[in-house]
Amino acid sequence: MIIGYSAAAVRSAERPLLDAGEPLMQRAAAAIDAHVAALLEPRGPLRDRHVLVLAGSGANGGDGLHAAALLRGRGVQARALTTGTSLHEGGAQALREAGGRIDRLDELTERDLDDLLDEMDLVLDAIVGIGGRPEVPAPIAPLLDAVRRHSLPVIAVDQPSFLDASTGEAAPEALAARATLTFGAVKAGLLLPGGSALAGTVHPVDLGLDPHLPSSGPGLVVQRLTDADVRTLFPRPGAESTKYRRGVVALAAGSPDYPGAAVLSVSGAARAGAGMVRLLAPGSVRELVLHRRPEVVGHESPTPPAHETGHARPVIDLEAAGRTHALVVGPGLSPEDPRARAGVALLRRGAHGPGRGVIDAGALGAIGPEDRFGSEIVLTPHRGEADRLAERLEIDPEQSAPALASALARTTGATVLLKGAVTVVAPGRTGGPLLAQDDATSQLATAGTGDVLAGILGTLLAAGLPGPEAAALAALLHGRAGRLASRDGLVPLVALDVADHLPAALAAILADALP
Repeated sequence: MIIGYSAAAVRSAERPLLDAGEPLMQRAAAAIDAHVAALLEPRGPLRDRHVLVLAGSGANGGDGLHAAALLRGRGVQARALTTGTSLHEGGAQALREAGGRIDRLDELTERDLDDLLDEMDLVLDAIVGIGGRPEVPAPIAPLLDAVRRHSLPVIAVDQPSFLDASTGEAAPEALAARATLTFGAVKAGLLLPGGSALAGTVHPVDLGLDPHLPSSGPGLVVQRLTDADVRTLFPRPGAESTKYRRGVVALAAGSPDYPGAAVLSVSGAARAGAGMVRLLAPGSVRELVLHRRPEVVGHESPTPPAHETGHARPVIDLEAAGRTHALVVGPGLSPEDPRARAGVALLRRGAHGPGRGVIDAGALGAIGPEDRFGSEIVLTPHRGEADRLAERLEIDPEQSAPALASALARTTGATVLLKGAVTVVAPGRTGGPLLAQDDATSQLATAGTGDVLAGILGTLLAAGLPGPEAAALAALLHGRAGRLASRDGLVPLVALDVADHLPAALAAILADALP
C-alpha cells in the first residue's frame, strides 16, 4: 500500500534527521542523478545530453542544483536557470565547482529562453517543493509555457511545483511531469486529484524517515492499493467453498427504459467472482439479462399501482428471493422507481436488510436528508451526482473531490466512492484516511461503465470485505480491466468489454505479472 502524508507530517519526520546532521539533500540529489542518468544513457553518450534545472531559492532548488553537479560529473551538460532573486548557496556552489552555468530568468529575453530550451533533452522541475502553493507567480508563467511549447520531458524534484502537498490542489499552469522523485515519504497531494495527474510515475526515495512518520491520525491523509494489496484482499475460493460462502449479491437494476444497465451490472458482479448473482427486475429486463447471462437467478420485482396500500408485496423482497449478503440498487433506475427508495430503505442503518450494499445511479436520488447508513454501505456518485446529493443534504458542493467525498461520508455515515480520473474513497463513520486509486484510462468515460463498477463492488461486499477496502479494490480492478480492454488507452471500449476483461486483469495481478 502506498501511503500519502501531509506536508506537516513530512516536515516533522525530517526534523530529527536534520538536527542530527543527516545529509538528506545529498541523498536526494544522488537519487535524482541516478534516475536521470538511467533515462539518458539509452539515448547515447552522456556527454551529448543536456539537462536544465529550473531552480527555486529554497531547499527544493538545492536538491536540483546538487543533482546537476553530480550529473556533470558523469559528463552530462547540466546547467540551471534560477527563477527567483536568490539561490540555495550550497547547491549553487556545487554546480559552479562542477563547471555548470547558472542563468537568471529575469535576465533572459524570450529568444534567449527559446534558444536555451532548444538545446535541452530534459528539464528538472525544482522551483518549489513541499511548501508550494497552487499559484504561479506572473514572472514564472512564461517559462512554464515555454517548456510545454518545446515538449520537453520533465522530472519533478520531490513534487511538481505549484502543487499543495497535502490536498493535491494545483495551479492550472503547473508543469506535468513524466515522473516524480519524492523524498522521504510520499506526499498526499501526489495521490489525490490534481496532483496525481501532474506527478506521472511516482518514485519514492528512502531517506530514513519511516520511524518518524505517523501510523494514524491527521498526518496520514490518503492510501492507495497496489497489486500486493489485491493479492491479499481479493477473496479466492478454497476447497470448502460453496456458492453461499463465496457470497450472494442481489441487484435491483435495469428498467424498461434502461434494460442494458442490468446486463452490465450483473456482468460486473459475475465476472468479479460472486457465488451467486440475483437480479430483482421487471420481466422484460430479466429476459434480456438471462439471454446474456444464464447463470443469473432472476426474481420478479413487482411495481405496485400508485393507489395500492396496506399489505402489498414488497417491491424488493429479499426474504422471498433467498439468502443474500449484499444488495446493489440503482443501475438503470430513476429516483422515482419504487425499487430505488425500497433499496435505500433496506440499506438504512437499523433496517432488516443485508447491512451491506451499493447505492448507485438513480438510487442516489432517492436518498433523503434523514437517511443514515453504516460504512459497509457504499455510495458511488460521479461528480454531478455528488453535487446534487450534497445540495439535498445541505452540504457545500463547491469543494474539491476529496473534501466533498469526506463531507458526504460524515453526513450519511456511508462509505463514499466518488468516481473520477482519480477515484476517491471516503470512509463513513469509521473515519480513517481517504483512499485514492489512479488505475483507470480515460477510455472508461463512456456510458455504462459505472454499472459494471457497481456490480464488481457488490460482489466484493458480499464476500465480506469492509466497505472502504471493497470500494478501493473495485475501483482498481475496474480501472485495470478498462486498461486491458482499451489496450492501455489506445482504442475505445464499450462497457461490457470492461466486465469481460476482469478475469484477465485479475489473472495478471494474482499471477504477479503486470498487464
